[in-house]
Amino acid sequence: MLDHYLEQARGATSERVEALPMIAHMAGAYFGEVIRRRHASWWRLDGEDPTYWQVQFGSVYLAFSPVLFVREALTRGHRADASLDLAEDSLSGDPAALELEEDDREAVAARLAELPSVSENEYYAPSTRLEVIDIAVDAIRSRRLEAGEDTDAALEPGDYERGGD
Repeated sequence: MLDHYLEQARGATSERVEALPMIAHMAGAYFGEVIRRRHASWWRLDGEDPTYWQVQFGSVYLAFSPVLFVREALTRGHRADASLDLAEDSLSGDPAALELEEDDREAVAARLAELPSVSENEYYAPSTRLEVIDIAVDAIRSRRLEAGEDTDAALEPGDYERGGD
C-alpha cells in the first residue's frame, strides 16, 4: 500500500513542492514504525525536524532515517538511470543510506551485490527498502556468526552516540 501511495504522491509533490515535507514526514513515520515493529529497534529523535530522526536497531548496529528514505522515493533522487544497484546506493555516504559498522558494511555490500539490478520504481519502493534492511540484518548476523562473534548484540541508544564501538 505504501509503495502505491508514494507513487501517486510523487506526482502531487512534484506539482506542489510545499506538500513534500508533510507527505515525507507522514509516510516516513509510518515506514519507520513498520521497521520498528519488525526488528528490535527504537526511534532517535534528534532535533525538531523529523527528516533526520532515525530508527536504530538493538540487535545489530544499523540505523537509518525513514523520512529521508521516503523523501528520496518522492523525489527519486533526481536520477536518470534505468536500473539501480542496491549495494552501491544503500551503503553510500548519502544521508538516506544505512548507518553500519565498517566490517558489517562490507558484508552487507557483498550480499546486496549478489542481487540483480532493479528498476527505478522497485529501487525507491519502501517494500524494496524493507527487504534491503532485512538482508542487512541477516548479513550482519551471518558475518558475526562466521567470525565467532555474538550474533545478537544488546545495543542501547548510547551505543549509537559512540559510533557503535
